[in-house]
Amino acid sequence: MNRYHQTLASIWEAVSGAGALQNVIDLSRFHRIQASPGYRRAAQWLHRALLQAGLEAQVLSYPAEERLRFWAWPGFQEWDCSEGTLHLVAPEAEAALLADYRACHLSLIQRSASFDGEVEVVLLEGTQDGEVEADYAGLDVAGKVVLTRGNVRRVRELAVQERGAAGILYDGLRPVPPVRCEGDLAAARQYTAFWSDPGAGRAFGFVLTPRQGLALRRLLRRGEMVRVRARVLAEEYDGSLEVVSATIPGRAGRPKEILVTAHLCHPQPSANDNASGVAAALEAARALQGLILSGALPRPWHTIRFLWMPEMTGTFAYLSGRDADLGSMLAGLNLDMVGASQDQAGSAWLIERPPDAAASFAPELLALLRD
Repeated sequence: MNRYHQTLASIWEAVSGAGALQNVIDLSRFHRIQASPGYRRAAQWLHRALLQAGLEAQVLSYPAEERLRFWAWPGFQEWDCSEGTLHLVAPEAEAALLADYRACHLSLIQRSASFDGEVEVVLLEGTQDGEVEADYAGLDVAGKVVLTRGNVRRVRELAVQERGAAGILYDGLRPVPPVRCEGDLAAARQYTAFWSDPGAGRAFGFVLTPRQGLALRRLLRRGEMVRVRARVLAEEYDGSLEVVSATIPGRAGRPKEILVTAHLCHPQPSANDNASGVAAALEAARALQGLILSGALPRPWHTIRFLWMPEMTGTFAYLSGRDADLGSMLAGLNLDMVGASQDQAGSAWLIERPPDAAASFAPELLALLRD
């Protein structure tokens, strides 16, 4: 057996799929919205797990403020929500609780603004469900909430900012045929968020299940007056976003870095996206560090740096202050949504490689490991 196969055999003995699964379970308890108290608690949990595994680890903090930019990426504020409820109050015979943030964090459009009041519901039912100007012809949405399956970012622009709507009710669920078709998962809620566009007006919104949305649509199409009582207690403020870093130092005189990254954000109870990638990277770090400390594996020639961050924004925050270090970053491996059962989800194991113009040993090594 050559050294390559010996190394793989040692790693296979050291890693634990059950241990990684337990990490996914633990992480999925946190509501990990970028730049939020829930995300910070997840970062702190991860930091403790890395220290317990004997790794050099730290939590790096960056400002979460609208006036800042990381390279060309615009900054945004921290967001926190303590309450969000939506009740159907009219027609009175149909009165019901439609959404409760405390019971299900996905029931609120993330980064919603505070609101407390009773408002009328109007249906956006054009070709794009509120995404194009023509969907608003003859429709008064001012001071009302709009029910839509359209792109929430675009609906906020057209309905809320330009036409004075009070908020948005979203009842869409993106089909992914043949795994998830129209009508499947009628009781599920689609993860939906207001991205923090600098200068964009604040709005509130709730996410309904397709079944709830269908019931409201039937009422509205019959000409019924539909009203809801919405209450959201939330705030946006200058805060921070965190990147967790851990290293296995290299032994070269001037070691370069191999990066292993995974995004730590996304809502509770999101597991595959991307607690699975976070847990896989954590288990890899734990196993490699243990093998090196025991002498079963030699210390790597180059430093292995593990990074867990808010998706995209955390990467820009981390790199923007390290322009002089970019040349020392030799290769990178990003782990994103690696926990799906291919049989149950009808999915494929997708490996993405950089273009040949950015030639590296890394894609060829990855292909060898895959084989």
